[in-house]
Amino acid sequence: MASNDATVKFFSALNEGYDAFIDSIRAANDRGHRMSTAVIEDVQRGQREAVELATKWAEAPLDFTSLSSSLADASSKAQNRSLEVTRQLFGEMAEAQEESREVFQKVVNANRSAGEAAFGVVRGYFTRASEAVQSATQSAAANGGDGRSSGESSAGDKS
Repeated sequence: MASNDATVKFFSALNEGYDAFIDSIRAANDRGHRMSTAVIEDVQRGQREAVELATKWAEAPLDFTSLSSSLADASSKAQNRSLEVTRQLFGEMAEAQEESREVFQKVVNANRSAGEAAFGVVRGYFTRASEAVQSATQSAAANGGDGRSSGESSAGDKS
């Protein structure tokens, strides 16, 4: 029953490879969600700051000192948010690279195991086929050496 063990090992290795691939898809999906959320939150903060700036300008349209100070502050906040999103993006990319390396290693190991198991299955089939041929050869030798039953005659016989 070594063939059954090899078959189970083969299909288990296939599952391991596919599981690693699906896990990487899930991780990429999670990463994409985190980045989308960060961008949406950044846009929302920017929108609120723009409305706040517009409100300040509407309340005192001729107070250029306060308005320029508010513009500089809003610009600084926007740059900080942009840098934070960019830093998060690079962090996610580094994480994706590490996950890709791990997935690649898992898939390589699973494929190696699947190959070894497939070789074991094929070896088992050839072993059984070889045993069957040897058994048939021995039966033929016991029946007169020509592989025919006693009632058969060859085409060369003119009996």
